[in-house]
Amino acid sequence: MTGPDRDGTSGSSSQDAAQVDPVRSHWTEKVDDWITWSNPMTVMAERFNWPFLEEIGIEPGHTVLDLASGVGEPALTAASLVGTDGMVIATDFVPEMLDGLRRRVEPHRLQLTAADMTALPFPDEIIDRISCRFGIMFVPDAVKAALECWRVLKPGGRIGFMVWGPRDDQTLFSVLANAVEDFLNQRHDEHHFAIFRFGEDDSLPAILRQTPFDNIREISLRFSPKVQVHQTFWHAQLDMSFGHLLRDLDEDARKELDHLIRDRFSPYVTEDGLHYQLAAHIKIVTADKTV
Repeated sequence: MTGPDRDGTSGSSSQDAAQVDPVRSHWTEKVDDWITWSNPMTVMAERFNWPFLEEIGIEPGHTVLDLASGVGEPALTAASLVGTDGMVIATDFVPEMLDGLRRRVEPHRLQLTAADMTALPFPDEIIDRISCRFGIMFVPDAVKAALECWRVLKPGGRIGFMVWGPRDDQTLFSVLANAVEDFLNQRHDEHHFAIFRFGEDDSLPAILRQTPFDNIREISLRFSPKVQVHQTFWHAQLDMSFGHLLRDLDEDARKELDHLIRDRFSPYVTEDGLHYQLAAHIKIVTADKTV
């Protein structure tokens, strides 16, 4: 979840600092779970990565900046596209996430840099393509982040964002979120709802229209995965999204939560009784720097 993915702003004022610290703290708490599930989640990640990177138009020899890389995706997939003559710079607002990525990959494949999306530590016009998968929704000042991306892109460069569609369109996440909230009797915080900040049509393109970017495009992709009913398929998403809330639960409590979750998935059992029919909805937004 993968993923939903993550960055923030680190302005100099006390108000900016108040915005940044909760974002950094939230994701620092999640690092261990993201590292644990990073390799098992690779297949699911690739389902999203390939159409995303195709829309961005990554080619051999490109220099690609991946924002909010977390523990590796889509930076690792992008590295397979740029070849030996290209370079992928993987960044994250939380250095501990990059420590996890560093343990997964040979040093020569990626350049790793801790970076604030609203104050990128790069010169003007050195990047061919920028990718940001599930990260822009957590940036308090998304316009400022987009302007920084425009600055570092070369003329002719392209940026691509992947964001979640509306929360109600995400079966796995919605079921887990509601089950955890009911089990803990604890309402989710504002960060949870920010995940779907750009879920509505044209909400992220409206941000980009406040910048010099051209050729702004938005496409929706819907997935309908089936999973077998005997599987506890939700464990990865549960830990990556809510593990920081569940660490104090003992084994019996975790079994009780699993029982509740399985019950909540019962409306999604197919007619043959063998599978759950789920749904997922993502949006890909791209824009070009033409001057």
